[in-house]
Amino acid sequence: MKKNKGLIFLASLLTIFFVGIANAEAKTVNVYFFNMNGCSHCAEAKEFFAELEADEEYKDMFAVQSFEVSTSRENSDLMDEAAEIMGDDNKGAVPYIIVGDESFIGYSDSVGKSIKEEIKETYEDDDFVDPLAELIMSGPTKSNDGIIILAILGGVVVIVGLALYFARKDTTKLEKSIALEEKKEEAQKEEVVEEVKTAKKTTTKKKTTKKSPATKKTGTTKKTTTKKKTTKK
Repeated sequence: MKKNKGLIFLASLLTIFFVGIANAEAKTVNVYFFNMNGCSHCAEAKEFFAELEADEEYKDMFAVQSFEVSTSRENSDLMDEAAEIMGDDNKGAVPYIIVGDESFIGYSDSVGKSIKEEIKETYEDDDFVDPLAELIMSGPTKSNDGIIILAILGGVVVIVGLALYFARKDTTKLEKSIALEEKKEEAQKEEVVEEVKTAKKTTTKKKTTKKSPATKKTGTTKKTTTKKKTTKK
């Protein structure tokens, strides 16, 4: 965990460093403009920036990054986190404009004048570091949290599914094993029954074989006795 935090911190420093170099080389001030479709003050701010981009003095000083928040949850989360970084409690109010170290909620002619002054002041400050550079490049953490939660839930579903699959597989294997044992027992019972039947048949046959000679012998004896009696007469 500590290692991950260290890597995140290092990546943040590198991001700020390279963004700072890019801003210094390009001499461009980022203007973050959070707006909403159907907002009249947002429409006025858009006209103001369009005119300022055509102004010879200011056109090369700044670049507007526009974020429509009514149709994008990510942009809405981004605005909330940007407000937190800037120390504002705007509660979703638009237009919300951030220039350098200053932020503006709403729009009017006086706000437009202050924005021009802040753009020029930030442009001339070679040591300025954009406080929102890391957030804009990495995206809102709320959206990332949602992705992480979905990934965790997906992992849980996969694990549960695998557990049920293997449990069912083991149950099927057990059922097959029990069925096989039952078949073996039935086969053994049938073998025993066959052996008993065979034994009975053998015993009956033996009894029949012994009785026949006895009957024959008895008949012969009677005939001999009769013959003797006849001779005496």
